[in-house]
Amino acid sequence: MKALLKAAAPFLILLACLALAGLALHAYRTTAYDEGFSMAKTQGEAALDRLKAQYAQERQAQAEAGKAAAERAAQALATEVQRGNELALALDAKKTELRTTTERLTGEVARVTTLYRRARDAQPEPLPAAVFTLGYGRLWNEALGLTTSGSGAGLSASAASGRADAQASGTATPDDLASTLTPALLLTNHIRNSAQASACRAQLNALIDYWTKPNGRH
Repeated sequence: MKALLKAAAPFLILLACLALAGLALHAYRTTAYDEGFSMAKTQGEAALDRLKAQYAQERQAQAEAGKAAAERAAQALATEVQRGNELALALDAKKTELRTTTERLTGEVARVTTLYRRARDAQPEPLPAAVFTLGYGRLWNEALGLTTSGSGAGLSASAASGRADAQASGTATPDDLASTLTPALLLTNHIRNSAQASACRAQLNALIDYWTKPNGRH
């Protein structure tokens, strides 16, 4: 029996060594797996943290950019509103100035269409009567783009001698028929039309100024 054990001892030792080696290898593999898993987990968590931080930074940057854009838009809107208010005030002031000028000029019509002097040292005398035909009034109105007399911007000669009778009889009114137009009526009409044209020009300039950006940008 002893001889058998002695003969089998090397084989048993080999088996024991192989078993120990297997256990050591298994322990090594287990340790390596655990270390690798732990390292991978740590690296994955670190990468995830970096992604979260990067995402948070991007969201913060987007929020700040959006806030800055909103502030710029609000400032631009406030600037445009202020420009519009200033232009509206300027337009109102211009219209007031035009009304004042129109009233002043209209008040002087009688003075400059009633008396005149032949020379500086001459005495004033009545202005000679001027006769204007119906054709004169028609051309005046047509030059203003008006096809009928008596409109807001045109001259009215409907009270001219003979015109009512001519219209009632259905015959055409001759252009050479005398009208009731006077220099005072002509000048008053011109003042009124000029005031309207100046008001339109002021409104157009205000619109151009409003839609034209500062520094020449459109």
